Order: sequence, then structure tokens, then C-alpha cells
Amino acid sequence: MATKFLASVRNRAEALTALENGADIIDVKEPDAGALGAADPESLADVLAAVAGRTPVSAVAGTLSMAPEALAAAVAARRQADFVKVGLSTPDTAQLDAALEKLAAHAGATRLIAVLFADEGVDLRLLDRIAAAGFAGVMLDTARKDGRRLIDHAPLPTLSAFVEASRSLDLFCGLAGALEAPDVPRLMPLRPDYLGFRGALTDGKRGDGIAAARVADIAALVHPKAGPAGEGPAGGGQVDRVFIRDFVHDMEIGAYGFERGRRQRVRFSIEAEVPRRKTGPGGMADIYSYDLMMDAVRGIVARGHVDLVETIAEELAATILRDSRVAAVTVKVEKLDLGPEAAGIEIRREASAACCGAASN
Repeated sequence: MATKFLASVRNRAEALTALENGADIIDVKEPDAGALGAADPESLADVLAAVAGRTPVSAVAGTLSMAPEALAAAVAARRQADFVKVGLSTPDTAQLDAALEKLAAHAGATRLIAVLFADEGVDLRLLDRIAAAGFAGVMLDTARKDGRRLIDHAPLPTLSAFVEASRSLDLFCGLAGALEAPDVPRLMPLRPDYLGFRGALTDGKRGDGIAAARVADIAALVHPKAGPAGEGPAGGGQVDRVFIRDFVHDMEIGAYGFERGRRQRVRFSIEAEVPRRKTGPGGMADIYSYDLMMDAVRGIVARGHVDLVETIAEELAATILRDSRVAAVTVKVEKLDLGPEAAGIEIRREASAACCGAASN
């Protein structure tokens, strides 16, 4: 299923702005009250009437700071929504168990979404308990709206594990937390069911009203489309070269026995060849981001020991060429701790056919 775009709104006017500019899910909340600031049932009813079934509507009910009975009552008061979000942040196991038991009684009639917080740690063990309680989905957000984004609290390999674990339990999953436009192409390869936004939809602060142009910008990133006729690549083989150079990481690498169980410095340089558009870039949706290259490197480093630099180079090239905007890529992987200044491999691969690369010993 394609990733969808969730827009958090506080009232009818914002809901219509979001709907008319590409949002797939309308999430009703009070942004000034934090990640799970619940909008009152009257505001929810007003939004539901305005949306009139054209797209799903979710609503925030509250958090575990509420007594289980009060939280269950808040869920029941918002059962008209397609989904109801509940924050499950607590270090108190007994409190969590009591809330899940109470909420399980509502899971049949109401599609519940559990909200967890990356800035409080990502505990994948909670997902089994959430699924057992009958929740339909789970969302990873940030509790503190202090300018730090989801990716600042949880690296991409952690987010990928969250998405995969949720999917294995038949929970649909979402990612949110002060996300900005440049985060979208980095998170889309993880294939979450939806990405959630609030601050990025305004022209100023999170609590300001959402702006149609900002909503449309995010929609274009989540739902990339071919450009209008005549907006294809420029003629003459013109390309833009997007690159990272001398990106050094400590990692476990090497086929020799002495290289196992120890880390050594590895330097990565990558250059992607992207056919230039006739009209030039109009925004984030029109460019290939170098962040994607750095993310690909970090993902390989995080996985653990790799025997061969050749394996790394080929995997990086294949990952980058999966993006249809990239026509060719050059990847250089160098070990820095073997004696020479550097020893490694450089390859060039094309989207249409593999080219030959140099081999290393």
C-alpha cells in the first residue's frame, strides 16, 4: 500500500484546506496542547460534517495520564471518527496493562491507534501487547515539540525496525514528530502506512494556521507524480551531479581474521548523475537529495560486519539506482587503516545497464 499523508488540523477551515490540497487523512487535534492535545467532540463533529466521508478522519482522545475509565470515555466520545489515537507513554507497567484492558473493550467498535514517543525510547516489545489488545495501528511520534525531529531521536534503522515489526503484527503504522519536507524522501523508502505533519503545514509555528501551499508541497513529496508535458529532462544529455565526498565512518569490515571484532575507518564518496529538468527545480519534490546517500551508508554501517568493500559498493549503487530520477552512480569505498592512505574500490553503475568497475584485492 502506498504511503499516505496525514495532516493534523484543529477546525473545519483547516480540514478543508488540507483536504483540498492533497491530504489523505485528516487528524483532528489541538496543536497548542502538544502531540496528543485532544480536540473537543464538537470540533470533531464539525470536521466530520465538512469532510463528509471524502477521506478518513482521525481524532486524538488522550493519554495514559488519564485514569483508564476517563480515557475509555474519551475514546467513546470520539467513536464517530474513523480512527481514534491514544498515547501509551508510561513507565508504569500496571497502569499500561489497566489501560489496555479497558481500551480492548472498545477496539471492536472503534479503530484504535496507539501513539508511542521516540524521545522516550522505542520499545518494540510493546507492539505485541498493543496488537493483543485489538488496536488497529500504531504511530511513532515525539512528545516534546522543541524543534527536534523524529529522526533526531530515532535513526533510520530503528524506524525501519519499527515499521517492519508493526507490519508483522498486522498493525498499520505511521511516523510523525516535527517532520519537515526534507524528511519525506528519507522516510518514504521505509514504506510506513502514513506520515504525519503539523508544523510543516504552517508558514510559521506549529500553532499557526495551516497554509494551502505548504500542504500541497508535502502532498507532492508523499505522492510524487510525473511532471506536466514538456517538463521532462533537458536535451543534450545534461546532468546534475549530486554527491557526498569523504564521508568517514568506523565500521566492522574485512575478510581477514585480524579484521574481525574490530572497527576501522572507511571513507565513502558517492556521485549520482541526475538528468537535468527542463524547467529547473521548483521545490523538494523536484530534486534528488544527498541525504538519501548518507542514509544508505549509515544503514550499511549499522548492520554490522561486512567482509568486502565490493559488496558495500554494489549495494550502495543498487540502492541509489532504485530512485527513478538517477541515471547513473559512482561509488567509492576506501579502507583507511590498512597502511596505505586508502585501499578500496570505485565502481560506476547505470540504471539501464551495469558498467564495469575496477576490482580490488
